[in-house]
Amino acid sequence: MGKLWEKDWKLDKAVEAFETKGDMEMDQKLAEFDVYCSIAQVKMLNKMGILSPSELKTAKKGLLDALSLIKAGKFKLGDGDEDIHTKIENFITERYGEVGKKMHTGRSRSDQAVTDVRLYTKRSLLEIWAELISLAEGFSKFAKKYEFMPMPGYTHMQKAMLSSVGMWASAFAESFLDDLVMLKAVYEINNRSPLGSAASYGVPLNLDREYAAELLGFGGVQKNSLYCHNSRTKIESETISALAPILMDINRFASDVMLFTTSEFNYFSVDKELCSGSSIMPQKKNVDVAELLRSKIHIALGYYIQSASLPSNLVSGYSREVQEGKRPLFESMEIATESLKVANILLNGITPNEEAMRKGLTPEVFAAQKALELTVNGEAFRDAYKSVGKDPKGYMPNDMQSALKKSKHTGGTGNLGLSAYSAQIKSEKGILGKEVKKYRDSVEKLVNG
Repeated sequence: MGKLWEKDWKLDKAVEAFETKGDMEMDQKLAEFDVYCSIAQVKMLNKMGILSPSELKTAKKGLLDALSLIKAGKFKLGDGDEDIHTKIENFITERYGEVGKKMHTGRSRSDQAVTDVRLYTKRSLLEIWAELISLAEGFSKFAKKYEFMPMPGYTHMQKAMLSSVGMWASAFAESFLDDLVMLKAVYEINNRSPLGSAASYGVPLNLDREYAAELLGFGGVQKNSLYCHNSRTKIESETISALAPILMDINRFASDVMLFTTSEFNYFSVDKELCSGSSIMPQKKNVDVAELLRSKIHIALGYYIQSASLPSNLVSGYSREVQEGKRPLFESMEIATESLKVANILLNGITPNEEAMRKGLTPEVFAAQKALELTVNGEAFRDAYKSVGKDPKGYMPNDMQSALKKSKHTGGTGNLGLSAYSAQIKSEKGILGKEVKKYRDSVEKLVNG
């Protein structure tokens, strides 16, 4: 069958190829969600009296047949297909008759497309949410295991003060938990249904948009029909911007691993199963996985620029350019998901080398600690600072763990508050669990109800 809009002319083949190049691949990822969107649409049309109960039954059967083919990998976009929306509607019309011509009543491919993207994003964010909690928990457990293992702390890439593996790891645990704040914010913004906004201006029908949103498991309706389309790529770029801090933290972790696994440092060892070799140097064990993890933030930032730039200079209402926002969004979410999983694998594959770290704790690392101890005995800090500065290598504690425990303030090496991270992680798991259940229940009810 032809295109949904086709009348008395054919689109130039070169123009058609230009307009759809690359978008087919992205649309294929939306196939499952387009079926869900269409099931909600026909149920809403039935409620309105536009589709009879028998037509609803036929349309739903056809859509579930399409869903089965999609999940089996047998429903593929190919040459001549305009997009996934057209392919599914043509499939229903060809196999199930007139009802296929009715199911598009009151909607446009524009609101269909943005609804599909929101559904795809929602499921992807739930997966990223779970992986992010898992990685934060991994660092929290790592910190607990090595809470009082002494380690040199660095500023300006130079040895600075006494630190610990516990402090190093729990810094990442807290950072990833902070990243959840932004992730949940964009999840909430994304979790509103644009279905029923049509081509930007609604339709002269009494659509029950709230009913359709509930069927699709959205948290509510994105109210203004025009904003539904003005927000395309805006919400996508906001989503990518929430992924950037996660990838920044992974970049820092990977950079630390690369530095601390060098033979010059040897603070950590990496399981050989996570290392690759050299084609020329027999001795090499390269931590390539950390190098590649470092790169992902830069790729995602490029995608962010693409996504944030797309709506610039566009007037209000739907514009075709917004289809270009799918690839940056989809690729960024896939990068974030994979990076979180692999970062967790890397974390589980590193082991601190206490002996090497103790060797790195040379006397000057304790200069600040010595100066502060002098102030406890009544000496002015600036005088103590100058005194110790004359001979910064003149102090070395006998017991490193005791030295760590002297820093008792909140967040110090002797008071990392690891139980608070565990409690927060438990709470976050509960929040995520409820969202995942709501999502799964909505899909189950939509498909089988």
